[in-house]
Amino acid sequence: MANYHPADELLMQFAAGQLTNALGIQTACHLESCQQCQHKVRLYEQLGGDLIDISTPTEVDSGAKSRLLTNLHKLRADSAETSATSSNAATGNTATDNTFANNTGAIEDLDELYKKQLSGANQRLPRPLRRFLPDYYENLPWSGFSKSIQSYDLPFSDDQYTARFYKIAAGSELPQHTHRGNEFTLVMSGSFSDLSGDYNPGDFVLADSSTHHQPRAHEKEDCICFAVTDAPLKMTGFFGRMLNPFLK
Repeated sequence: MANYHPADELLMQFAAGQLTNALGIQTACHLESCQQCQHKVRLYEQLGGDLIDISTPTEVDSGAKSRLLTNLHKLRADSAETSATSSNAATGNTATDNTFANNTGAIEDLDELYKKQLSGANQRLPRPLRRFLPDYYENLPWSGFSKSIQSYDLPFSDDQYTARFYKIAAGSELPQHTHRGNEFTLVMSGSFSDLSGDYNPGDFVLADSSTHHQPRAHEKEDCICFAVTDAPLKMTGFFGRMLNPFLK
């Protein structure tokens, strides 16, 4: 059971669908195993529904649904788009004829793609991540300056946030550092500690420019953390300062 949780404001934004992919997926991973935050999100969703009920109705553009479905298809996986293009070429039909012929077919097509992505994923992974990771943590292509501290870039970073995994080897510690902005950290496996406390799987921690720490993985096992940042770390130790130009 998690001892550290997202702030209420963040959970409200999640319930309203206002978080970016990186922060939204990270929050969803925490929610998967945290009943306390699940309960809060349900309340915020209910509150949002109540606000809609008492709001003055506004007429929706008749073409809004078609535009939404069109935009959803533009975001489909490259593999699915390639497959559809090949199929259309073979039959002599255009992409517009086949893909956007009717709304029901479009929704079913996206649903099948989503189910296919989930069925081929490692079932030990948190459900929100299964579409994006090729395998479980230990089999990912980690990279880094040393085997003690490695990282894996996640494929849903955006202009606002960078999303990546960090792996700290058992008993190892990160260089002493602070933060140029916000860093949201979710412990995925293992555990680590700093001067503020001990953090275990499911714990969700926010660090900012007021935080100065040197996280250390516990001796028992490697620690995997899911970090979402809006600015690079800032190393503060003597040797750590040499790494600052390489951080992003």
